[in-house]
Amino acid sequence: MKKSNGPAWLAITTGALGIAALPTTASAQQAGANEQVEEIVTIGTRRAGRTALDTAVPIDVFGQEDLDSVSSSDLIDVVRTLVPSFNVSREPINDGATFVRPPTLRGLDSDKTLVLVNGKRRHRAALVRLGGFGAHGPDLATIPSISLKSVEVLRDGASALYGSDAIAGVMNFNLKDAAEGGELQVQYGEYSEGGEQDHRVGLNFGLPLGQKGFVNISAEWSEAEGTSRGGLYDISIRQSGQLPSEARLNNAVQTIVDINGDPLRTEQRYGPDAHTEVYAADGTLITITNDSDGIYDDRDTRYADNWCNIEVGYLECKEQIWGMPRADAIRSFVNAGYDLSSTTQLYGWFNYSDSDSDGSFFHRRPGVSQLLLIRQPDGEIWDPRDKYPSGFTPRFGGNVIDYSFTGGIRGEWGNGFNYDFSGRSGHSEIIYRMWNTMNPSMGPGTPTRFHPGDLVTEENALNADFSKAFDIGLANEMNFAFGFEFREESYELVEGDEPSYRVGPYAAQDPWNFEITAAEVTAGDNDNWLGAGLVAGCYIPGLEGTGFFGPGTSCPAGDPIYSAKPVGSNGFPGYPPSFTGKYERDSWAAYADFETDLTDSFLVNAAFRYEDFSDFGDNFSWKLAARWRISEAFTVRASAGTGFRAPTPGQISTVNVSTRIASDGTPVAEGIFPPDSPVSAIFGAQPLKDETSTQYTLGLTSTPTENLTLTLDYYFIELEDRIVLSSDYVVTPEIAAQLEALGVPGANTIAQVSFFANDVTSETSGVDLVATYSTDWSAGSTTISASANWNDTKITQAGQFLDAEDVFNAENFDPSYRLNLTARHTWANNITFTLRGNFYGDHEQGSLGDTLATEKYGALSQWDTDLTWDINDKYRVTIGGNNILDEYPDRDTLVACCGQIYVDSRADWMGAYYYLRGTINWD
Repeated sequence: MKKSNGPAWLAITTGALGIAALPTTASAQQAGANEQVEEIVTIGTRRAGRTALDTAVPIDVFGQEDLDSVSSSDLIDVVRTLVPSFNVSREPINDGATFVRPPTLRGLDSDKTLVLVNGKRRHRAALVRLGGFGAHGPDLATIPSISLKSVEVLRDGASALYGSDAIAGVMNFNLKDAAEGGELQVQYGEYSEGGEQDHRVGLNFGLPLGQKGFVNISAEWSEAEGTSRGGLYDISIRQSGQLPSEARLNNAVQTIVDINGDPLRTEQRYGPDAHTEVYAADGTLITITNDSDGIYDDRDTRYADNWCNIEVGYLECKEQIWGMPRADAIRSFVNAGYDLSSTTQLYGWFNYSDSDSDGSFFHRRPGVSQLLLIRQPDGEIWDPRDKYPSGFTPRFGGNVIDYSFTGGIRGEWGNGFNYDFSGRSGHSEIIYRMWNTMNPSMGPGTPTRFHPGDLVTEENALNADFSKAFDIGLANEMNFAFGFEFREESYELVEGDEPSYRVGPYAAQDPWNFEITAAEVTAGDNDNWLGAGLVAGCYIPGLEGTGFFGPGTSCPAGDPIYSAKPVGSNGFPGYPPSFTGKYERDSWAAYADFETDLTDSFLVNAAFRYEDFSDFGDNFSWKLAARWRISEAFTVRASAGTGFRAPTPGQISTVNVSTRIASDGTPVAEGIFPPDSPVSAIFGAQPLKDETSTQYTLGLTSTPTENLTLTLDYYFIELEDRIVLSSDYVVTPEIAAQLEALGVPGANTIAQVSFFANDVTSETSGVDLVATYSTDWSAGSTTISASANWNDTKITQAGQFLDAEDVFNAENFDPSYRLNLTARHTWANNITFTLRGNFYGDHEQGSLGDTLATEKYGALSQWDTDLTWDINDKYRVTIGGNNILDEYPDRDTLVACCGQIYVDSRADWMGAYYYLRGTINWD
């Protein structure tokens, strides 16, 4: 059910009216473009006061101006635009990944990038991605961009500093902390192709907390119409190579024939209205012919040709929805601090996010198992197309609720030791719902709306961190830091409503025992048929004596009594009690960190960390880093170390049965089971263990002039025992029998099985380049920046659970390079123009049929621009566009299934988007 946003509108409108009534005050003028402000960083080092260029590891810092230059209500898209090595795809039909998009950094999944807020670990999302490598990381979209003062990106492994997950890097989101002033943003946007609109309102303001503290409040409301860039659900009906130039009719039998004159697939219908139905290869009813009794089935003729138009060579059918889901969200952050003394501060922050989205699953076209005829207990035939004449497209919704609290106290003791005691609690859940669907096994009694269940993840942690600078006779003091952490984590699958997982009577063939065998007669097992003289045969009420039914006959092989239906809410069967439960674990960690300048130009850093997990064991990680300033203009930096990532509670315990599309375009049920379950053991699965990594970097920074800054960094990451979601294993009749013996719900309808496994060793290497040039001149000030990433991943060892398709896509799906080129110019009359080019290198995708087929997709460039007018110190107007040249990735010619036009590439494929934004600032 769509949520009402009345309270949000009331709060935002009231705030806007109050802000507009404030007197206009002067704001600080922007610094000149060549006034270099060195950003102080809070990650990658535990020594206070380090700048981004002064550290031994590569760190990017993006301020509020950078964040505002990207127009999106989703922080993931903002970061993707600013950080070339950060990639994310739009996944319109991939279960919960439609609502919680898992990104990558340096070619590694989201759960290999540690996310911090104000330097403290952020909890994971409830979603475990059921595809690819099965990522399970935080949901960046729950953080509103208007709440941020800056974003820091550490592009280096840092498990020894921060613990599990920090293999690819670390991202730190610093919240605004002003005690006064504020900002109101109102934005309207629209896509040029489909005309889909979105709206966003953001509010941030600071309040004093007594004389020594602050409370900074941020809230954002957004609403977006869903987009669709799908095509017609094209299904080839070729059976013998191709159709003739015209689809010929054989008037004698009134049926379409192929090039050889053979009829397309036919099905016999039995009983008083016996006839022959002719279907296209996609199962769509094309025509109905007479049988010997000369009677047409008038009920079924209502559905002939009302879904697909017969064309030469193929069927043009209803459009499949591919695009962004419809979404609305309210997101907020409150950040606060209070100085107890000159050396002691209380701090804390709280967030609440509530987003509601919905999208579509694949269309269930007539002729698939969900829509086959069935016989009811009275012998009458029920056609599911009485409920869905043209087939149906299940609708899938997700309500993502996320909240957390972090608080602590930090300061300095009299002996010079700095301390920081903190605690945090995080909660994320997804409440799923389905509609416009059915539980086919329930027959005519099926509902069309379901609540299939929920996913919940929770984390709680306590931290104690200490540091002190010691004079050991070197160029600068040595900074020594150490600390401890205790963390609890849990993952829960919550049971769905009973009809969503019910095993109805039509899950099995002949549920009403119309086919009476000799053995049943002998045993007296004839509950459905009573009376003397009963013998083996086919007994269906009302059809006796037709020549097809009665004693001594068998029910015809194609009769609807043999239609075995899928179990559960179609698209995503609900979680039955046997699938639900809560997995819990705890861990503790200790670390030590040393950093010092051996000379005025040579910095060294060493870090060590030990962690112990209650469910799989322990890990020890280390890291060494150094920076050598060759001259005022050139610096060399390098690092080496090990890292690890613990398997998440979600990857260890998740269970899911959902509908996937097989290679022939038909929907099939796929079961994902825990790696230590009896089901997974059938295929050789083992309990998960941690992933371990070895990485090193080598970089150069240069400031040849005061206006120009360059950084160039090479990295290498070897990841062993990498956790993957296995390729699909086909469920044979023998395996299906084993699943039934294990009590798996709907075992007879599960067509394939997968699970998580430590199965891969990979090597990822690449180069990051960042260049910035700024200058003032008579026409104003100009800043030009370029950031690029070249990345390459190789699977050096694949075990038994990953097929050739998955290996190929892991190595080739990401673009070979990413480049962002930005030019920003400000005139003296307070008008700023920004132009950004987003460049994506070519990439490849594989599809596994009888042999691995591959397709290469070319490079792509997309251009964004905006024009901002500062009317005065208080009011600002921005008009802009993303992908203004309306460029799209190459079309998907490899899979070409189910209306999909564009492969789920890293580049945007929604088309040109234009927006208008108004901003009110006050001090």
